[in-house]
Amino acid sequence: MAKKQSRRKSNKSKDSDIKKEGNAFDKIFKEMAQNIFRPLVEERLGVKIKKFRSLKEKMQTTIEREMDFFYEVTTETNDVFTLHLEFESTDNLEMVYRVGEYHGIQLRKRKKPMRHVVIYLGIEPPKMRTELREEEVYRGFELINVHGLNTAVLLSSQIPDVVLITILSDYPVEQTESVLRLIVQKLKTLARNESELSKFLSQLIMLSRLRKIEALTIKITEEMPITIDIKTDYLYNKGIEQGIEQGIEQGIEQGIEQGIKQGDE
Repeated sequence: MAKKQSRRKSNKSKDSDIKKEGNAFDKIFKEMAQNIFRPLVEERLGVKIKKFRSLKEKMQTTIEREMDFFYEVTTETNDVFTLHLEFESTDNLEMVYRVGEYHGIQLRKRKKPMRHVVIYLGIEPPKMRTELREEEVYRGFELINVHGLNTAVLLSSQIPDVVLITILSDYPVEQTESVLRLIVQKLKTLARNESELSKFLSQLIMLSRLRKIEALTIKITEEMPITIDIKTDYLYNKGIEQGIEQGIEQGIEQGIEQGIKQGDE
């Protein structure tokens, strides 16, 4: 028992020493950074720095990250970019992702080109990746503009969520009430019970706020009878026919279904 306690004390002491040593390294490199980063960075990035200024800050996100060194750099050709410099004494295999976090946060804030340099201080050859794989690189996103989608095609869907977003689609303002009534009717045919219908109608009211028609939506949901055979509705059938001719030929319905599936994944 005494030996175990002795080993625990010894391990704690070693951990404390390692932490103190790490803090000491941080202090040293913070003092040296401005003098040593310039030649290293100029050579690595292939630029000549005319001037720079330190940007000291912590990044507030769901987690707090503090960058080692952060500069605004102006080259001799008057190109300006933000330079992020990190010193690493260990071979951090997660570094490529950590730098990626810094990049996204600061790019959003400053909207300026960024360059990142990690200076490795270890003895063993580093195995850390310096680039994201092609499939990991963020290049943008696909955009679905709901307001540009065909109203009749959305209404023809058998997926309640798709029917719900009909309220945000492309229809003339003067047809708002008619469209709302058709949406409510279709939701009633798709709901498996009163509880589910209540949920759909609550969601519809919430979405209606985006078009500033909440009062009208509430009025219609309260007025509409519970049991309606939507298949016999003239306006509904007319809309479906137009949608089949216009929207389905354009592949809109397929695009919506794929978008919904991707959103659920």
